[in-house]
Amino acid sequence: MSIRIRTLASGSEANVLLAEFDGFRVMIDAGLPGRTILDMLEADGIPAESIGALLLTHEHIDHCKGLPPLLKKTDIPVWTTRGTFEGLARHTFFARLPKERFHLFKAGDSFTLGDIRVTSIPISHDTREPVAYRLDAGDFSFAGVTDLGCFDEALTEALQGVNALLLEANHNRRMLEAGPYPYPLKKRIDGPAGHLSNEDAGRLLQLIRPQPSQVLLGHLSRINNLPALALDTVESALKEVPGGEKVRLSAAPPLGFSEPLIF
Repeated sequence: MSIRIRTLASGSEANVLLAEFDGFRVMIDAGLPGRTILDMLEADGIPAESIGALLLTHEHIDHCKGLPPLLKKTDIPVWTTRGTFEGLARHTFFARLPKERFHLFKAGDSFTLGDIRVTSIPISHDTREPVAYRLDAGDFSFAGVTDLGCFDEALTEALQGVNALLLEANHNRRMLEAGPYPYPLKKRIDGPAGHLSNEDAGRLLQLIRPQPSQVLLGHLSRINNLPALALDTVESALKEVPGGEKVRLSAAPPLGFSEPLIF
């Protein structure tokens, strides 16, 4: 099986990921304007109708902004938790969404899309029912884990054995503390329902056995982080565990296709 996984955007402004499995494609989140997503796919030679499913992690606008035009111009079905679906109702565009295209499940549920086994993983974030996703196809496994303020044993267990991982490394704590954000926002970002710091991303990776062969760091803050800082912090953490030095690390840009994870 040929596998290619990339982000189209990953950051505080927008998040979109595309996973390709022998031509069957799954998108996670639609945080760019729908027209932008379609234009990027077309420019890369990817027919929009080849997207077999869209998985939503939660209802924050940087993860769902593109839903109305994307669903209007395509027949892509959407999978999301009931909590996230209810959370979408706070957006003005909710009335325009084709509700019949949504498939609802509970955080922690698993389901099958084509040859892919999708497992939803509950995470800690300040939304109604947020999840990360693990995609298993044959002997390959990928997980996308962003927008979480902390991790627990259950999440760590759910990531065991993944071959590739998109992992949040949102902020450097010193930059966040010294930065321009108001104190309540700083507390929210670095709180248990906020975002994962570079340091915590490294700690989480240390607990995964065996180590993923490829890790893409995502959701980096433009204000409170730098790609070089995130990569250095996580690389240092990986060097402390067996096999960590073999992990291929890269950082996803806020906009534009990331370096692909290829298998």
